[in-house]
Amino acid sequence: MKALQAFQVLNEIYHPLRNSTEAAAMAAYMKNHFDFLGIKKPIRAAAHKAFMSELVKEKVFESTAFIEILWNQPEREYHYFAMEFAEKKKIFKDKDTIDFIEWLIINQSWWDSVDTIATHLVGKYFLTFPDQVSKVVPRWIVSENMWLNRVAIIYQLAYKEKTNVDVLVSAILPHEFSKEFFHRKAIGWALRQYARTDKKFVEDFVKSRSFSGLTVREALKHIA
Repeated sequence: MKALQAFQVLNEIYHPLRNSTEAAAMAAYMKNHFDFLGIKKPIRAAAHKAFMSELVKEKVFESTAFIEILWNQPEREYHYFAMEFAEKKKIFKDKDTIDFIEWLIINQSWWDSVDTIATHLVGKYFLTFPDQVSKVVPRWIVSENMWLNRVAIIYQLAYKEKTNVDVLVSAILPHEFSKEFFHRKAIGWALRQYARTDKKFVEDFVKSRSFSGLTVREALKHIA
C-alpha cells in the first residue's frame, strides 16, 4: 500500500465519525491551535484499530512519507494517529530517523504532540543509539525553538536508573531563569520523575538553584 492510499483509507474511516460539537470543544481545549474532526479517543481508537494493525504489519511501506502526509493535515486526530503509528512501527530503530523526528517536534507543535514524541520516540531513540545523545541533545538545549529545549529536558522521563544526570542537568541549567511556562513546567516534571530514583539529588539540586516557584512545586511534589 502506498502512503497516499493509506491516508485515503484512514480518511474514509474517520470522516463518517466527525462531530462538529465535539470538534469545537476539543479545539477550545487546545487553545484553538488546531482544527479537529471531533472524534473522541475511544471512538477513534476502536475505529482505526484494525487498519493500524494492518499498516504496522506491512513489510514494505512508506512509513515516514505516510506520517508526513498525516502531519500536514489541519485536523489534530491525524497527528495523533501518526504518533501512535510511528511508535508501533518503531521508526526510532532507524539511526537516520532523528532528523525526521526533529521535524515532527518543530512542526504542528503543542504540548500534546511534543510530550508524546519526547517520551515515545526520542526517549526510545536515544536508548537505542546512545552515541547520538552528544551529537543531538546539546544543539536542542540551546535551540531558539522552545519545543526542542523542552524535549531535551524531558526525553528521559521514563529512564529511571538509566537517566544520564549530567545530560539532564545540562539541559536544565540554560533555562533556569526562563519566564517560559513550558520550560519551567518541563524542568519541574523532569526533576519530579527523577526524584523517584534519587530523591536526595533532586532535593539538593533544587535547593542550590534559583528555580521558579512553579518548577520547585513540580520538582518536590512527591517529596515529603
